[in-house]
Amino acid sequence: MTKIVVFGASGNAGHQIATLAQTRGHEVTRVGRVPGLTAESAHGHDVAVSSVVDLARDPAEFYREAAHALTTSGVGRIIVVGIYTLLETAPGVRVIDDPDFPAEHRPFCLGHAAGVEVLAASGTDWLVMSPAGNFGGTPTGRYRVSGVDPSDALTYEDFALAVVDEIEAPAHRHTQIGIASA
Repeated sequence: MTKIVVFGASGNAGHQIATLAQTRGHEVTRVGRVPGLTAESAHGHDVAVSSVVDLARDPAEFYREAAHALTTSGVGRIIVVGIYTLLETAPGVRVIDDPDFPAEHRPFCLGHAAGVEVLAASGTDWLVMSPAGNFGGTPTGRYRVSGVDPSDALTYEDFALAVVDEIEAPAHRHTQIGIASA
């Protein structure tokens, strides 16, 4: 049994992840969207899953602080629910790097990137798991690691399956991966 803390457990992704982990017999602590409690709430857990957002704050500041709190909490493994715009379309080229990428979405996306930079600079065991397409559709009970494909669909249930499987049998470390329903 793994001790897991899920931040953002009141949201769609966090709720599904926490529920599935509990169903599989893990000890789960659910934390709502209160980022100030991150380091304290993560202490003593084997894994921290973060699916938090604070749209009232500067995204770069928020995601840097959240990542820093997680990396200094002493938790053994960190899994962050990311965004597909940071996935690569070619080596070294992310979705957000496209010159036609909407300018109004850049600050939020770059905020996520700032959090990933904090994770990458730390000595922690971390992984960012991002939906590779759009959330929607009927759960398949299967998923695949995927590149960026806007036509891909992913259900919250299938995403939770990918996250909990990664907790139980870590296959990816120190990187960002895309997940799509299979």
